[in-house]
Amino acid sequence: MRLTEDIYLIGGGSVTGFGLTSGFDCHVYLVDGGDALALVDSGVGGVVSLSEMESNIRSHGFDPEDVETAFITHYHSDHAGGGHLIRDRWGARLAVSSDAVAVLEAGDEVANGLAAAREAGIYPDDTRFHPTPIDDSLSDGDVRRVGSATFEFMATPGHCAGHGSYLLTSGSGATTLFAGDSLFWAGRILLQSVPDCDLQKSLASIERMAATSFEAFLPGHGALTVANGQAHFAMAKAEIDKLGVPKNLL
Repeated sequence: MRLTEDIYLIGGGSVTGFGLTSGFDCHVYLVDGGDALALVDSGVGGVVSLSEMESNIRSHGFDPEDVETAFITHYHSDHAGGGHLIRDRWGARLAVSSDAVAVLEAGDEVANGLAAAREAGIYPDDTRFHPTPIDDSLSDGDVRRVGSATFEFMATPGHCAGHGSYLLTSGSGATTLFAGDSLFWAGRILLQSVPDCDLQKSLASIERMAATSFEAFLPGHGALTVANGQAHFAMAKAEIDKLGVPKNLL
């Protein structure tokens, strides 16, 4: 699904996405940098999901093996579970917040919430998170180029520890915020009863992004927009300014 001149939605399960891939995949975005490609997030993993993403990439005239870097927003399984497959099969480098590296490389299903999610019945019993080597450990403000595309990493904790967002400046000059699960359509947040979900950090991250200039707002799930994306952060900030809390997604 082509979203802009150089951004495509090539993954997203039927549960929390648009049914482009199977099961529990978050939105997985492909960015065309001209002579190289990038992904934002990797989905939950699995051979079927990966094959569907490969097919979707090829349907737009690209080769999955031209994906140079996959930028991961956070270590939850629906966003990072497919990272090891993308790295192994396509040769892509994986980039993520330095605060998420240890959990991903250890495949720590307790720290990333998968064990609790399985027990709660959110994921099937056979869902596993594999140890995932990380090639690029990112700190706040780090900038990476993939072809003509520039990604600036923004540390946006709150939804979980080590959560990050990516501000893309395309070769054309267009700006996009890939916000992961830090904020959703109409200024909603996702708070969960897990140890590393922190309301105050979430609100601070929203205020920071509300002060950032961008056009398209592409979250990890649900509705998205390619214009006036800041309006959704303004909705959330309006609640914060009244000493309230933005509405929860669930």
